[in-house]
Amino acid sequence: MQSLIRVINNIPGLKEGILSTIAMMKKSYMFISNKVIGVKENKIIFISFNGRSYSDNPRVISEKLHELHPEFEIVWLFNDPEKKKDIIPDYIRCVKNGSLRALKELATSKFWIDNFCKPLYIYKSEKQIYVQTWHGDRGFKKILHDSSFAPPGYKIVETKICDLAVSGSEYGNMQYTSAFKYDGEILQVGYPRNDILVQNNRNLANSIKSKLDINIETNILLYAPTLRREASQKKVNQDIGEIDLIEALSILEEKTKEKWICITRAHSAVSGLSGIPMSEKIIDVSLYEDMSDLLLVSNMLITDYSSSAGDFALLNRPIILFQNDRNEYLEKDRTFYFDIEDSPFLVAMNQQDLIKIIKQINLNDIENNCKSILNFYGTNETGKSSEAVINYLVSKVGGLSNGR
Repeated sequence: MQSLIRVINNIPGLKEGILSTIAMMKKSYMFISNKVIGVKENKIIFISFNGRSYSDNPRVISEKLHELHPEFEIVWLFNDPEKKKDIIPDYIRCVKNGSLRALKELATSKFWIDNFCKPLYIYKSEKQIYVQTWHGDRGFKKILHDSSFAPPGYKIVETKICDLAVSGSEYGNMQYTSAFKYDGEILQVGYPRNDILVQNNRNLANSIKSKLDINIETNILLYAPTLRREASQKKVNQDIGEIDLIEALSILEEKTKEKWICITRAHSAVSGLSGIPMSEKIIDVSLYEDMSDLLLVSNMLITDYSSSAGDFALLNRPIILFQNDRNEYLEKDRTFYFDIEDSPFLVAMNQQDLIKIIKQINLNDIENNCKSILNFYGTNETGKSSEAVINYLVSKVGGLSNGR
């Protein structure tokens, strides 16, 4: 098989021709399924991060939908459904992403909910509704059509087939119109994944801490860098560079006179993080399914170029951007929508900066800093975004009421 793959790769145009033929066959299969079987009005299909996880906006909408309207048939697409069995509610039907069955489910489902882009071959009829809940409403990085790394002739199907986009800020609206080249309806009520941050329920936070086996009295520093293209492509652990998390914890404990631990989370597109010291004060939570839970329980966030910074500001807690590789990142990975130096974020360019910021940070001023960040993005989170999305879905289906 490997020999055949090498032969295909070495013949100019052959690989592209084969992939094009497969894509055409998939689209034809979806078209036939849609026309012969038809669309089931109360069926809705979810996928998060291209099938990698049960998380983010799709998860929150899915769970709230079942709570309010259990009559809906809910289907999720996963790359490895077997690995999700222990965390998926019984009412969800799981299907392997990319399989013929998945294509059939998509072709016959009234609604699609996604937080990523769908493949170019996808077929959607006029009777179906596609809701896009992009995973980075307040990201730094230029994406899709806006990206300087986008190849010539770059296309996404969302430009033409999306029926609704969900946004948590004016900044998010800009991304839809610019990066997606989308000119359709935008529901500006916040991000479903951020509902729990706006509500900030202490009992829920304590429950998540218990799940992580962390004492509810312990403060948490969350270190969550975004992906680096090279580590993602090579499928290797991403090096954290010069940051010293143990020193950061020591300074925090000295400053607050309270106990701190650090939880670390690698981006889902990389294998993990390397360079993390072995310590009882550091816990790797990269396999934890949903980032929003981790934000809720954390007392401080250190990230670099992740949109989680814009979400975490909803909690009025300290955010520090550790960007010791900014120039290299701009050259190799992504360019930004704005000059970070002109934003309200606290930025450390090296370990010395990080420690200085932690020592000097006035915790009484953090709420004002977070408000400045939210205003910078034109944030419009309501804490009831999931319900607003569900009301939209229900309004498109005859015979269902707005509640049980």
